[in-house]
Amino acid sequence: MFTWMSVQDNVEFGPLAIGKSKAEAAHIAARYVEMVGLSSFAKRYPYELSGGMQQRVGIARALANDPQILLMDEPFAALDAQTRELLQEEIKRIWQSTRKTVLWITHSIEEALFLATDIVVMSARPGRIKARLAPQFALSEDPAVVASAEFVRMKAEIFGMLREEALMAQQQEAAR
Repeated sequence: MFTWMSVQDNVEFGPLAIGKSKAEAAHIAARYVEMVGLSSFAKRYPYELSGGMQQRVGIARALANDPQILLMDEPFAALDAQTRELLQEEIKRIWQSTRKTVLWITHSIEEALFLATDIVVMSARPGRIKARLAPQFALSEDPAVVASAEFVRMKAEIFGMLREEALMAQQQEAAR
């Protein structure tokens, strides 16, 4: 985010940069600022926002550019657990309303299961696709889905695959 710009101005930046009029950019930005629940903070500056609010501004900025694919690389890693869980619910709600393709890169099994419709587990070096899973938890509006037997089963399955790969990577390092 640009620290010298308000939330609204930060979200307007992309549309303005691609030639949208000031009025159209303001309309687009207002829509996405509202979508991420920050309308009452639209005139605030980044330093006046919590970490979770700053993440939501980043999401609004990305969506305002109407991307075909949204890349999210460990977007919630620096947040505390409760803020992360609330933002995961928020991004799920946004995804359900926009149906944008989102490519997540995460080390959190729970995050992947909760938000993804397709999970790719990578192998140790050389990085290859070890497994693809198609969980359906992202389609649920119930945050308690994380306590379901199927969620716990898939979490254990993925944990086992990742542990196997981590041990293999450790052995490869030791052999060097």
